[in-house]
Amino acid sequence: MGGWVRPARVDGTRTVLSQDAGTARAFTLGLTPAGSRPAWSFSVGGARVAGGLPEAGDWAYVLGQYDAETGTVRLYVNGREVGEETAAVPVAGEGDFQIGRARGVQGYRDRWQGEIGDVRAFDRIVVPGELTALATRTALRVGHWALDSAPDGLSPETGGGAPLKLGAGASVFRLDDDPCDIFDPDCVQDWPLEGDGHLGLDGVSGHAATDAPVVDTAGSYTVSARVRLTGAGARRRAGGSGDRAQPDRAAGRRLRGRAPGDRRP
Repeated sequence: MGGWVRPARVDGTRTVLSQDAGTARAFTLGLTPAGSRPAWSFSVGGARVAGGLPEAGDWAYVLGQYDAETGTVRLYVNGREVGEETAAVPVAGEGDFQIGRARGVQGYRDRWQGEIGDVRAFDRIVVPGELTALATRTALRVGHWALDSAPDGLSPETGGGAPLKLGAGASVFRLDDDPCDIFDPDCVQDWPLEGDGHLGLDGVSGHAATDAPVVDTAGSYTVSARVRLTGAGARRRAGGSGDRAQPDRAAGRRLRGRAPGDRRP
């Protein structure tokens, strides 16, 4: 069993998951002091395996595993085994499954402080390939602007988030409803960089911006964009000989199969 956790504090003993066994617990998964520093911990009965280094504010995927065939417990953090495999005698835990606390003689204690997500329990050991998938944190997209329209000077975010406000020197180019044949040598019109349109910037005052932050720059993040240079400098770098950007032939083949106004990708 395991889950994604982000501790707000790493002092003392703090429980992510446990299961009651009378006034004790059959197992606990969480963190515990290990000498002068904290460590992730998984205990079954009187056996404990500990390792890794929890850090306040950092997400980690923590999974504890008991193997009945070998009679051992293992602990994994972010898909990697930590600590040493330890022999254990299981305890019958017929009580409630707990998230964020563990049972003690005088009641519940060792409460988690922080965040817990995507908790899962399994009826067998998790094999390496499954463990890798569980410990892989899928990127959450927080912004996507197709930049193919800008009603009232605002280019919408595809998920309904903050739009981009076009500044002076910025405009959205869109493909004509009846484009010429891309394979016709006399076809000299421009073509969208992606999809049905793109943002054009004049290199002087052209820009687009949201009215609020999109990513938390105090943590990890990724930004990307598809771009195309124009002008004399772009021609020198690309080896071209004209102001018109060269169309993508594969994109042209897709476009030729569209009906006018068809916005399918």
